[in-house]
Amino acid sequence: MDILEKYYQKFKEYDRGEKEYEKCNYDFLSENLPRFYSSEKSLEEIYYFRAYTFAKHFKKISSGEYVITEFLTDVPWATQTEGAISCSVGHHLNEARWFKRADEYVKQYVNFWLNHIEDLLCYNNWFCYALFEYAEYTDNFEFLRGSLDKLIEYFTLFEKRNRAECGLYKGVDNYDGMELSISSYGLRPTINSYVYANAYGLYRLLEKFKDERADYYKNFAAALKDRINDELFVKDFFYNRPLNPGEKIDRFFPEFSNPALDRNAKELIGYVPFYFDVPTKDKYDCLKYLKDEKIFKQKYGYSTADKSNPLFNFKFEHACLWNGPVWPYATSQTLKALANALNSHAENLPVTNADYAEALITYAKSQHIVINGVKRPWIDEDLDGDTGEWIARKFLSTSGREDYLRGKDYNHSCFIDHVINELCGVTVKDGKVKFEPLLSPLVKSFSLVGVKVKNEVYDVDYDGVNFTAEKKS
Repeated sequence: MDILEKYYQKFKEYDRGEKEYEKCNYDFLSENLPRFYSSEKSLEEIYYFRAYTFAKHFKKISSGEYVITEFLTDVPWATQTEGAISCSVGHHLNEARWFKRADEYVKQYVNFWLNHIEDLLCYNNWFCYALFEYAEYTDNFEFLRGSLDKLIEYFTLFEKRNRAECGLYKGVDNYDGMELSISSYGLRPTINSYVYANAYGLYRLLEKFKDERADYYKNFAAALKDRINDELFVKDFFYNRPLNPGEKIDRFFPEFSNPALDRNAKELIGYVPFYFDVPTKDKYDCLKYLKDEKIFKQKYGYSTADKSNPLFNFKFEHACLWNGPVWPYATSQTLKALANALNSHAENLPVTNADYAEALITYAKSQHIVINGVKRPWIDEDLDGDTGEWIARKFLSTSGREDYLRGKDYNHSCFIDHVINELCGVTVKDGKVKFEPLLSPLVKSFSLVGVKVKNEVYDVDYDGVNFTAEKKS
């Protein structure tokens, strides 16, 4: 039996009696998904599980076009967009780039956002950067030729609306998808990194089409990169910095006073600059905190906030708190950040390939739940780093909410991309396919069969000693 079919049948049995989804079928998955085999079965299982759940989120909306949704159930804040939510669009494009024959659905999804720019702006994200990478990896730029002006419109609005008095960028935790955090609002590492990433992605797209406007965005990105390094990195970490005295910002919870007056909590979002290769090499030492059980490391994954901070897990009656719980969205960002640092080959890095492998395996093992005595794969909103319990699900259930299952198969993070791009090392640099696997003794062997990148198909294999990548077509 095909390995995909084995896992597909297993997952369908768990979902027996539930709603059927158009693209969540064996034929669609079989023609799209590279086969992955590994000695580490937790990685193998969750690779196929996340492909299975991701396929559920290809949704045909009333216009006849496809979008990629975040929740499978209807949520009131996505009614206007029929389930599309812009917060995790970067994660969606990263996962979709490995689906061999999904280009047409992704084009429609991209065009949906370009035709709904105000909805795209509802959350801070790295749309232009992810879009450039999608086009680069799939070797499919042409569909964007007529969209450059719309991308510039999006970037211009995003940049101007969030510009602080000091010239950096201000944001609120909720518009990063974080509802409530310790640091709350300010000059956050997230939004400043996203403005940089969008400028850089726009520059690379314009450059591809030999558009003379490319230089402006290239210079813009370079200048902002310097300021992020100079002004948001304080002593040992990228922190959320305060606004100028008296400067105003719209807030999601206006009645909630910021509990950290100096806003100097270490938070996992401090690693977002590494996702986009923003930090200079002298900043890499802060990666050591990912290994520190007093700071971010927990049994079930990285905490969203420093465990030693007195406001870690402060009490507030809400399902979605990012003051300590493990958040798959941020875990995905941090895994990408860690992989980028390792592939930079910087000297004296405080982390190793084994640290990456351990984090990825922990991430895979955390994606489970026990229902009626049966342990099964599960992805939801946030979880307790010590117990592995899914927090929002528990909160909504104990509150008597009918929507307590809203987080089932939550499409708000990556996994396929981590396996293919980072563990197996299938990447594109300077327009060429390259292989930079993160090999370690923790994953004794793996193989990837039929992965498509830049319109070429490869088989990748690691037997514990030798790594090979063979071009098949």
